[in-house]
Amino acid sequence: MFTLSVVHNAGALAASASGVRAPRATTRTTATAIPAAKPAPVSLSFNGNGVVGATARRGSRVVMAAESGSDMVSLGAGAGLGGDIGARDATAGELESNFNSKSIGEADTEHMNKVPTQVEAMLALRNRNCCGNEDVTEVIPEKQCIVYSKQVLDWKIRKNEDGHEVLRREWRTADKELAAQVVSRVSAVCESEGQRVDTWVEGPGLRVELTTRKVKGLHVNNFIMAAKIEQLDMSDIVIKKKPNVFLM
Repeated sequence: MFTLSVVHNAGALAASASGVRAPRATTRTTATAIPAAKPAPVSLSFNGNGVVGATARRGSRVVMAAESGSDMVSLGAGAGLGGDIGARDATAGELESNFNSKSIGEADTEHMNKVPTQVEAMLALRNRNCCGNEDVTEVIPEKQCIVYSKQVLDWKIRKNEDGHEVLRREWRTADKELAAQVVSRVSAVCESEGQRVDTWVEGPGLRVELTTRKVKGLHVNNFIMAAKIEQLDMSDIVIKKKPNVFLM
């Protein structure tokens, strides 16, 4: 609630017959602004299939209500449903529906639906098998490499001494004996798929590279193998990399 005062100058509009300017006179008017009514809060009820009912209340009075299958448009027009209703806490029905397990994001951001578990399992490189050598005909496009790289973040696309692109991964170990164990585990995974892997033991660690010599570059087989290698539990023989953090 606030008060707005407006001052009008009446002297400028009045003059005497003799041409002498009339004395200045002022009048004061007051305008009062009334705040707009707050929108009625909307309560939604849920079951496992989604919204089954909605009720808008103002105080103890029900402004509008609707159930699944009825005219939900009029409810949205009357109570702001579907518009900007502001932030609020989740209702008991929403918590019971476990809606938060199907979305990602923070409380103050726009939520995005998670990829269903079944779809993720189908698209995951770790669950695919490498194609035979006769089906390897050309390198995969750069855009597809970027897509596949998102599933093997610790593998970097680099060029080897021949100028061909490779997938490179490095591990650090306490000594050469532990590095040899990493080589053994990685080689076993690649042999199970009939794929070749290049390894170098360098000091207290090792370097692993995957590439397809037939096409002189990267093939989907290389990303599949990288994803399968990432499933290996080597926490007992490799040194965990320290995260890059900045203290403020």
